[in-house]
Amino acid sequence: MSDDLHENDAGDGTADAIAATAVISLVVLTLYIWLSGMPS
Repeated sequence: MSDDLHENDAGDGTADAIAATAVISLVVLTLYIWLSGMPS
């Protein structure tokens, strides 16, 4: 089963990079909206 998971390492790496970028962007956007809504 592990052999099937590692057949497309390049595709998985690209998908992981896109997913990581999306997660980080979502966290940053959430923090920005949360902090911008707080009274200064």
